[in-house]
Amino acid sequence: MKAMILAAGLGTRLRPLTLVRPKVLVPLMGTTVLDFWIWRLREAGARAAVVNAHHLGEKLVSTVAENTWPIPLESRFEPVLLGTGGGLRNALDFLGTEPALVINGDIVCDVPLRELPGKHAAHGGPVSLLLHDCPRFNNVAVDENDRILGFGPEASELKRKLPSVRLLAFTGIHCIDPSILSALPPDRFSDILALYRELIRAGRHPRAIRRPRVFWREMGSIRAYRELTVELAGMPEEFLPPLHCGSRVRIDPRAFVDPSAELRGVVTVGKGCAVMEGAVLEDVILWDNVTVEPGSRLRGCIATDGSVVGGIHEDEIFTGPRQG
Repeated sequence: MKAMILAAGLGTRLRPLTLVRPKVLVPLMGTTVLDFWIWRLREAGARAAVVNAHHLGEKLVSTVAENTWPIPLESRFEPVLLGTGGGLRNALDFLGTEPALVINGDIVCDVPLRELPGKHAAHGGPVSLLLHDCPRFNNVAVDENDRILGFGPEASELKRKLPSVRLLAFTGIHCIDPSILSALPPDRFSDILALYRELIRAGRHPRAIRRPRVFWREMGSIRAYRELTVELAGMPEEFLPPLHCGSRVRIDPRAFVDPSAELRGVVTVGKGCAVMEGAVLEDVILWDNVTVEPGSRLRGCIATDGSVVGGIHEDEIFTGPRQG
């Protein structure tokens, strides 16, 4: 089994954080989303993975090239954004002919990935989507035979006409037969849902893999990022490996926190950070190499790589180098 992590998006809703790092490299409890999924793919027995890059693409490409990964990892840079369908088409030579996993790079989920290829094979369709019940995002119409009938507005209309249809939410995890991608034009933007709708019209329905109880969170906005950090801090330690759960304060072993500093609420301190004497941090996220100056008081703040922060601040985001 091979896999693709979709990470070329602009991350607009997560700005200004995504002006510093692409979304898949944003740290979550000291671990990036990319690290999270590569670790879980290894646990699932994946042989290799590829990640596409566009926004801050050089940073993502260099991160892939300069680090050692649990499984072989490649990157595909897209000079022009290709969309989900186009990005997959651009990696068709890597994916090969066997069913592959496709994972959106802005989610975390506890689904056992190892189960998905077998369930996909049992359905016999060209693509399977992992779905769950999440009312806020329920916009995929599924019939009693697990056939996907529509997405978005047409799904709601189908539900109105056919009471047996159920609306579920897409997790952002697909299991796909790469052969269907060959119909897409190379090096051009393509919407994967348009391809899925064509399959529906042709009677080759994508299938639903239903997951009744799943921990799934998207990290597409500043609010979602903050809330997920707090939620994971309150979970059991081994809840969602390799994420560091179960501790309200996490300090990277390569960071320095002066003994006189106070850390309150949920605080994460990344590698190379220095929290100086008398500083007070409450519900704060520090990325890497951040300096918090003596006597500073930060509440509800996020400081990205290399920021130097001093003074009194509440609910602010610092994107370095010198602010405050």
